Amino acid sequence: MKSQTASGLESIERCVSMLSSQYGDPLLNNQRDPIDELALILLSDRTDEPKYLAAFQRLKRRFCQWEDLLATMPSDIEREIRDAGMGRRRAELLQQMLRAIYTRFGSLNLSALASMSADDAEAELVRLPSVGRKAARCVLLYCFDFPLLPVDVHTYRLAIRLGIMSRRVSYERSHSLLPPLIPAHLRRSFHVNAVAHGRARCFARNPHCSACPISDYCSHPSAVTPLPIELRPRPLAIDLFAGAGGLSLGLMKAGYRVVQAVEKDPQAAATYRHNHPGTDVIEDDIQKLDPISCLKRLGLRRGDVSVLVAGPPCQGFSESNRRTRTLANPRNHLYQEFLRFLDAMRPAWFVLENVAGLRTMARGKILREIIDRCRSLGYDADWKELNAGDYGVPQFRRRIFVVGNCLGLPIRFPDPTHGVAHKPYVTVLQAISDLPHLESGASVDYLSYGKNGRSLSGYQRAMRASANRDSGVQGNLVSRNNQLVLRRYSHIRPGQNWQAIPDDLLDNYKDSSRCHTGIYHRLEWRRPSKVIGNFRKNMLIHPEENRGLSVREAARLQSFPDNYVFLGSIGFQQQQVADSVPPLLAEAVARDIRDAERRVKSLCSPGCQMPRCQVMDRRKELPTARTSSIGFRCALDGK
Repeated sequence: MKSQTASGLESIERCVSMLSSQYGDPLLNNQRDPIDELALILLSDRTDEPKYLAAFQRLKRRFCQWEDLLATMPSDIEREIRDAGMGRRRAELLQQMLRAIYTRFGSLNLSALASMSADDAEAELVRLPSVGRKAARCVLLYCFDFPLLPVDVHTYRLAIRLGIMSRRVSYERSHSLLPPLIPAHLRRSFHVNAVAHGRARCFARNPHCSACPISDYCSHPSAVTPLPIELRPRPLAIDLFAGAGGLSLGLMKAGYRVVQAVEKDPQAAATYRHNHPGTDVIEDDIQKLDPISCLKRLGLRRGDVSVLVAGPPCQGFSESNRRTRTLANPRNHLYQEFLRFLDAMRPAWFVLENVAGLRTMARGKILREIIDRCRSLGYDADWKELNAGDYGVPQFRRRIFVVGNCLGLPIRFPDPTHGVAHKPYVTVLQAISDLPHLESGASVDYLSYGKNGRSLSGYQRAMRASANRDSGVQGNLVSRNNQLVLRRYSHIRPGQNWQAIPDDLLDNYKDSSRCHTGIYHRLEWRRPSKVIGNFRKNMLIHPEENRGLSVREAARLQSFPDNYVFLGSIGFQQQQVADSVPPLLAEAVARDIRDAERRVKSLCSPGCQMPRCQVMDRRKELPTARTSSIGFRCALDGK
């Protein structure tokens, strides 16, 4: 392992030096004449190197000067490049570019660029048809010796793997953000050797890391399941205390790529894996995990993640829990593990979800501590109680969301979409009336959808949209109740609860007056459901059948789509559904964050003056090989 005291700049210099020794600063077929260089770059677009080089040579032999090409027909040009797989369109583009140069400069001569500033010369070139920023910088670097950095897929990929630039920076944005991060005297060598390295071993997928000269500085060799680098990267998310995956599903629907989930419970982890096969699931006690090691499993570094989400165990915070709702319960302090991961991973955003009782737990002490700790870590943070029913979930379910970012942006929460002055609430009827008719103890997991003569509601169509096409659904499991419980059910009308049960049927309750309103509550067709909680404690009753809810009915009321499969015995499935964050609620929160991220990305540039958003020089503080980053990083992508 290399020394951990060298600065990031020294590490960049060392990497460039090692690559230069390996590849010898190759010429890469770049031309000294700027017109030749532009023509070669245009021919090389999406074409194999031997083919475009042969096409270029044929054109040079056929036309003594580029002016001769302007006077010929496109079909004559096409004949010269056809063997390389190029057609009329490429011939026309070449002529258009040359004609634009002649019109703008009075001849096919670009020597006037030498007297311009680098920015002005680049601006002149990118005004030409078919000339982008990479092509313009190649011309200025190789033909005029401007100390610029052309950014192509090879330099982009290498900069991310070395940690010079965050994965959150897209290829398009890297044209602005990467060049200032490479010292001017290293840019030429960095570019030519990065291209040679990318062609020889540093491939997008399955790179040849053995004997790589800079493997000690790269994030890829130590990764268990390395994430591919995307030119247009989706924002990455990590889910702690992930459960069955409701919060993750909402993030995915909002456009996030959930790359990792941590969940201790084997049954919940199995359900998560089944429904999210592309996510790295760590089935372990979070208290035993090192956050940086979790990132390294994926080839990620500090600051690469857009949002860290967590829903720590909440039973101890619930206002209905009178037994363990104290600070003495160690599970009531697991939020500290979230704070540990937040500090280590440095995501741009975080979301912490919990029951509404978090607000009053220890007279608000824990909620205040969470907010204060997040702020001490450099995050602006705020909280709000949200009701799932206000966001299209057919259930009144109050939850606390703590949201924060390290970008200096104001914290916003999603505006309600349902309720007073909005769309009507989604009702139990609209949610589950199309599901199979069942009895107490139903044990056939997969059944055809019910036929009730009603047309499907919009919500039902949305829940069915991704299900199997054979009109069936999984999760038709109902707890088996004894005869006493069934007799109790028969006395309860929609909207009523245990209070409607005759006293002689409640003899086994020591003090029935202490029962909360959710016990033996029969749902109403025309209203949203009460909160889906612990099945055995709440015992919610179907609106018209004398039984509890099936797993699928509860999942529908939580806004899980019908193709979401729950694994384990019925008790484990019920608990997974009850503990989940409703995906539609999670999606609403995630969309607000995603919208804010898009607004920042449209503004951030090397000169951006937004708080904590400008590109920062981190050379003095960053160590070397396989730690956080070796060079510079954009503060937008991690403090």
